[in-house]
Amino acid sequence: MPILRERGKRLALLMSAAALMLAAQPALAAQSQAPTPAAAAADQVFQAQRAAYEALPEADRRAVQDALIWASDYNGVVDGSFGKRTRDSILVYQANIKAPTTGVLDAAAVSALVATADKAKAAVKFQIVADDGKSGVHVGAPLKLLDKRAVLPNGLRLSNAEGTATLDLAGVSDDLATLYARLTADAPGRKLTYKLSRPDFFVVSGEEGGRKFYARYAKAPANWPDPSLVRSVTLVYPAQSASFDRILVAVANSFEPFPSAPPPEPKRVKTVSVRPDGSIAPEAVIAKPQPGPVGAPAKPEPPKPALAASGVVVAAGEALTALDSNACPRPTIDGKAAKYLREDKDAGLSLIGASFAENAPASPLVLASLSDDLVLASLSDDLVALTYAADDSGAKPTLQVAAVTPLADAAKPLLVASLPQSAAGSPVFDRDGALVAIVARSAASPKTVAGVSPVAPHAVVAAPDIERFLASADVPLAKGTSGGPSAAGKIAVEKRGLVVPIMCN
Repeated sequence: MPILRERGKRLALLMSAAALMLAAQPALAAQSQAPTPAAAAADQVFQAQRAAYEALPEADRRAVQDALIWASDYNGVVDGSFGKRTRDSILVYQANIKAPTTGVLDAAAVSALVATADKAKAAVKFQIVADDGKSGVHVGAPLKLLDKRAVLPNGLRLSNAEGTATLDLAGVSDDLATLYARLTADAPGRKLTYKLSRPDFFVVSGEEGGRKFYARYAKAPANWPDPSLVRSVTLVYPAQSASFDRILVAVANSFEPFPSAPPPEPKRVKTVSVRPDGSIAPEAVIAKPQPGPVGAPAKPEPPKPALAASGVVVAAGEALTALDSNACPRPTIDGKAAKYLREDKDAGLSLIGASFAENAPASPLVLASLSDDLVLASLSDDLVALTYAADDSGAKPTLQVAAVTPLADAAKPLLVASLPQSAAGSPVFDRDGALVAIVARSAASPKTVAGVSPVAPHAVVAAPDIERFLASADVPLAKGTSGGPSAAGKIAVEKRGLVVPIMCN
């Protein structure tokens, strides 16, 4: 999987991706200038390619993405969804086999693609390794390249004969944050190229001693017998090995830290036996299944509210966000029912009211001084987004800080960051602490790569539109003034009380 090493290169690639996304995503295209005839034609071609792909059964769609990892240059997640990465990889594959580059695969082409990938997998003997012993991890591995197996104190190691490439499966009882701090600490000769921490997992990758490494650690689900258990996969290989770059994507997509929930403990009952002479033998305790209660089946529990967005408090009991009543008709904040006080679906903004007066700002919200025609030119490269994220365990959402960079060549506000699916409504501040934008709601769910939300362009609603919307709601505002740049951590501390998670039933 390609790893972006330098910020400048990363932004250059993302700026190119953003231009293509403006033609491909309806939510962003609606905010851009009228497309040229060439752009409109390209969009029609993309939609036709998407329609052909989505007409395939889901199993075939996933099989195509998995096969593209081996037969082309696909480095995304295997989820069956069609996007630019999937389309471009299909085009590369078609060019490689001298077929018409249509971006469309019929049933025969899908079969041929999968057959090609199967040969590539067989060449390295890529198979799922199930370590049901010490680590409990299931993951795909190239057993022809990593043909040596050794038992570790807490798991399993696969390696090549030289020991230059290793795949470790491990399980430990430890704190996820402690492990993350240990693996991201500075070390001589060690260069981190990517790191991301979330409440339920983290990913770290980089280079050391002429070798690349990728590690992902995931904590146990909430219902696991040992909630402190952390399971991991770590792949290390020579830095110049292009074949392992591709294999890494397959390994990351196949990683299952907790493949299934542990079976419930059988109920234990005491039994006695009588000897032929009438005496009673010592008690024995055996496991014996117990019948469940007879009667009507238990009613299923109602679904729990899910994190849908973030909001920024602009007045006592009022929060600005990017949700609307169609997407989330029954929002809650701090466990209390909320209601929509005002909506502007064209701007993508809403004002939600609930009983969270304790979060009321001490002074009017400060907006950055941006004019309509200088929305992007006035933004610095050091913006900070505060966004709530939640893991799959249903734990309480946690506030996270994300670095944000504007795309200065975008026709309308477009910012680059690594943001979770629930990022809609997240406030974006400049280093003076003034609000410059909030993240817009996207119709499509962001894709993850090996569980990580990659750095990508995100549409936002900028300060001028926020000012107009809040003015119509009689919410007092103040204009930002430069008081000297602050660190991201200081801004997070100052503003965290104004950011609330919004749940949807």
